[in-house]
Amino acid sequence: MYIIHTSIDNQDYNDYIPDKDEDMGWLGYYISNNTHLQVLNFYITVVNESFYKEMSRNKSINEIYFNGNITLDGNVFRMMGPFFKHNHNLTRIELDECEFGVNGARQLSLALGSCNKSLKCIDIANYTMEIEQLVDIITALSMHPQLELLHLCGMGIGRNECTALATLLRCTTNQLRVLDLKGNSINDKGLDILVQALADGNTLQILNLISNTSITIIGWKKVATLLENPHCKLEKLGFGNSRVGDEGTLVFANALKNNSTLKTLGLYRNGVTAVGWAPFSKLLCDTSSVKNTYLSNHTLEEIVVRNDPTTPSRLVSSDDRKCLELNKSTCSTKEQIAMIKIQQVHCHFDIQPFFEWEFKVLPIMIKWFAKVIALVGNHPLLINPIRISKMKLSATYEFIKAFPMLYIEPVTRKEIADYTALEEELQGGDQMGGEQEVRLEEIRRCKARAMRRLGMK
Repeated sequence: MYIIHTSIDNQDYNDYIPDKDEDMGWLGYYISNNTHLQVLNFYITVVNESFYKEMSRNKSINEIYFNGNITLDGNVFRMMGPFFKHNHNLTRIELDECEFGVNGARQLSLALGSCNKSLKCIDIANYTMEIEQLVDIITALSMHPQLELLHLCGMGIGRNECTALATLLRCTTNQLRVLDLKGNSINDKGLDILVQALADGNTLQILNLISNTSITIIGWKKVATLLENPHCKLEKLGFGNSRVGDEGTLVFANALKNNSTLKTLGLYRNGVTAVGWAPFSKLLCDTSSVKNTYLSNHTLEEIVVRNDPTTPSRLVSSDDRKCLELNKSTCSTKEQIAMIKIQQVHCHFDIQPFFEWEFKVLPIMIKWFAKVIALVGNHPLLINPIRISKMKLSATYEFIKAFPMLYIEPVTRKEIADYTALEEELQGGDQMGGEQEVRLEEIRRCKARAMRRLGMK
């Protein structure tokens, strides 16, 4: 339900446009008795106290949004106190471009602290508060360890707020999946405090640092350490429009070499050139050797550089895009994706790095090629069976050429033993006819050739 102003022309929603103030009292009454209403949007500031008194009895609303409202110096949150405290279905509170006034943040803090433990998401955006005000709000969230999403965007967050957030991350939240800090004033010192808290181990999957232009390469190196952490659970990291530059992209490319969780990286509007992109191209598919291709990153699915006037349109090659699309594949494991990349970029399977395994390497290699052929059904446009057959043949030849005696001598000695047994069998007969003599002579000639092969007389 949307409560809007008469000046808003929108026929797409179930809107309520009040004609006069007393209508709000009745609206509050009907909301209080409604057991199906789940979402309530305020696009106007309601000043009628009877409205809040009535609507606070509602127990079905699970999402409430304030859009561009004046909070009457926080009195809106005070009047809605019973609603926040007693609604056990409330999961989301969102405030965008609201005017808090001197005491608004304090009243919001009290309201948040009193909310039931059903609360999962807090989203406050586009209003710069005093340091103490925002710290109070963050501190109030310590009452909600079940919080999953926290959005504090365009709020002027600095070092003190980062310290409060770090305390929240370390000591309270154990289910937080999304931390959105877009468009703030976070600098290197504040970011360092946050990173230390995040590195202690948490459930965070999405971290958004877009448009924090006070962060330098020093701070971005700290963020990159999160990706190097073996316990990292981040799946999406955004730092677009943050002056990262080529030096920063190199830092993140190196950090992602052994990362197996990050799927999306927001890189747009950072002035990245071909120099900065090259490490990512190599990260997705290192063609320098079969082994390096296998060890490339097969998890990253999207690197956002589109719609960036500072980035050359041809920066991301078609091969890079194919690698990203292949990484998204839901019908292949990361090992299978590595197999597909290898057969795409290598004409020859260089097995020399595996020669230390000697006898073991050849059956393993043959089994590997069989697995690749088995993938044709899922990826008929990406796998060429003829190419695979040629790679298999050349790899087998390379192995036998490098270790001839490992295969030739055992086979030849067995061959000589078989010929010797046949020779003794024929000679041991009672009588030897002409046909048997011809057969014996043929066996002796084959045995002699085999012995010469081994240098035997």
